[in-house]
Amino acid sequence: MKWFKKFRTRSISVFIVQAGGCRDCNFQFSMALCGNGEIRGITVTDNPKHADCMLICGCINEKSRKKILEVYEKIPSPKAVIAVGACTCSGGLFRKENNGLYTAEEVLPVNSWIRGCTPGANEMLEAVVRALENAGEADYHWGKGRNAV
Repeated sequence: MKWFKKFRTRSISVFIVQAGGCRDCNFQFSMALCGNGEIRGITVTDNPKHADCMLICGCINEKSRKKILEVYEKIPSPKAVIAVGACTCSGGLFRKENNGLYTAEEVLPVNSWIRGCTPGANEMLEAVVRALENAGEADYHWGKGRNAV
């Protein structure tokens, strides 16, 4: 994991937003942090003012969309947004219900997607680092992320 050592000299703080759903993506990310001995320096924070990136899990409805936007504004720049799981990336199986669900890219500028139900642990950790690399670039476009995992 040489790419991680070159990227940062300090730790990366991640703020996790659980918008709704089964919480399996959130659990998988926490297990990835505990179980991966090669990657050090990625931590979870409870304060968006201390975060480098936002990891969004679950189905985004109107109520959670407003809160996600509030949290996003509190994260200092440069910041990254990572959409995790099928529910966040495409609405998953709940999208057919026509109940006002949003995808993450309809709400925020997404830097990285981690597709699947439930995505792999290593994919999540690599996406955090890649998203922060891309967040440093000033020319990313609203609603069009850089990396899809």
